[in-house]
Amino acid sequence: MVEIKGYKKIVKQLKDVKGYFAREIELKRLAKYSNEIDTVLTKYNKKSCDETMMVKGLRKSNPETTNRKIHQEDLENIVGQVAKKLDLNEEIVKIMGKHHDIGHTFLGHSGEWWISNILEDYGLGYFCHNTLGARELVYTHEIYDEIIKKIKVHNPNISSKILGKIRKSLWLIVDGINAHNGEKPEKEYIPNVHKKEEDFTRDMLLCYTKAGYDKKITPATPEACLMRLADQISYIPLDMLDGLREKMIRDENGNIVTQIDEDYTQILTRLGITKQEIDEANIKGTYGKIAERIKEILINDVIQNSTKRKITMSKEKMQLMNELRNLNNSKIVDNVILTEDQETYPQAIRILMNRYKDIILQNHILHRLVNANQDLSINEELSQYKGTPDEGFIQYICNTNAKDFKFTMQIVEEATKQSISDELDIARKHVQEGIAYKPKEEHGLEYDMKNARIEQYIQYYMKQLQSGELIGYSEERKQQEVETIFNNIKAGKQNENYMNMSERMALSMAAKYISTLNDHEFIQLLQDTELIDDEQYREFDKKI
Repeated sequence: MVEIKGYKKIVKQLKDVKGYFAREIELKRLAKYSNEIDTVLTKYNKKSCDETMMVKGLRKSNPETTNRKIHQEDLENIVGQVAKKLDLNEEIVKIMGKHHDIGHTFLGHSGEWWISNILEDYGLGYFCHNTLGARELVYTHEIYDEIIKKIKVHNPNISSKILGKIRKSLWLIVDGINAHNGEKPEKEYIPNVHKKEEDFTRDMLLCYTKAGYDKKITPATPEACLMRLADQISYIPLDMLDGLREKMIRDENGNIVTQIDEDYTQILTRLGITKQEIDEANIKGTYGKIAERIKEILINDVIQNSTKRKITMSKEKMQLMNELRNLNNSKIVDNVILTEDQETYPQAIRILMNRYKDIILQNHILHRLVNANQDLSINEELSQYKGTPDEGFIQYICNTNAKDFKFTMQIVEEATKQSISDELDIARKHVQEGIAYKPKEEHGLEYDMKNARIEQYIQYYMKQLQSGELIGYSEERKQQEVETIFNNIKAGKQNENYMNMSERMALSMAAKYISTLNDHEFIQLLQDTELIDDEQYREFDKKI
């Protein structure tokens, strides 16, 4: 048995070596055409300068305050430095870094959380920015075909065989974008070099349907692993810097912190930044120097502890980086961002989603998009929306192609089944363990429809418990219950806590459109649709 185990280990090691070598060849082939690839991605990443990081864009007072463009360029620089030292593919990882946040929503992570919370309440899964970026590139913009065309134009003598190989490897770049959400602390980042394109596609679907899946994706390349870790090295110091610049940091009593305080100092000095450097920054306001020192220390630590096959940091530096992120969250996110605008904006997003749902259903747009790109008169017949606040939505939704529409259908069906399954589990657990159900509330938002569905399931299981039918509950039985509820939804036999499949499709498409807006577009839309009044707009637009 020992010999067999040893043999299997050797076989696995040989298989891994072959996998790493194959990935390296694929990325080298792509790197020859990095200019063409970058040009296409840049075309669809132009709004990043109008999207915020920690500070909401319309309120920032400092022109140097970080936006998505600044952060992405910073990450591009960081991964380039590390890749060169580790002998990784510098050109490709820089492309990943430069465009990794292409799917971010308006108002930083606030917009992302709000959209996801609303989708969850409707039983329509979840939303995360990394997968919106990947989905838009692959399905909405169909960048693979566009990149191949551009390569062919610039290299007219390139063979069809080489173009075919390039086409088959382009997903590796988008996988890096989809897998970059590495906020969950990890000791090391090791790629799955045997990952296939269909695995990447499945990852995208699961990000929409399973809670927290975006934090669990294993990237396909060491380069994507590097970007996942380096993303934190970029945004954590920048968040601290922006918090100080924009006076968003609060102490435990809610008072504004205008300098690097003792809480930050304890972490920074353990990282290796001297008290003298911190005092000088507090006197001169040169906090940018401290942010650069943090990045320098963490970058060097990654270089010293990583290899081409494993991206990692020392245990000490990893812990300190996580502590710094947690401190930012407690002093800035928890005290400022999560409590800011909760009454106005989540409700406005919900109203917009339902407004667009009604437009889709009233104009029979779903039926027409089944044969997307074939119904040439759709834009003409919807000309009534020209010059209205809904014109942007109509233009976006009517350009949905067949691939994107089909993927939306997959998301809606899978998300519906998964939410039914999850909610049944919650209800059954409370009944079996005799625990009173506490309605879910998160980020100051209530989940009215979700809570009502769970309460309904609790009553269903209570009756079974009383009659003894809940004993011996099996996975097979649960799946039968899921299918029964799902089929009722498809047949339109749902109650008031459910929507039919057409409504679910329409809401999912509405959420996708809203998530593509930048800060200015979103606020302007709320003003145009009178979801915020002039006073609220001025309040949002005021400088700190």
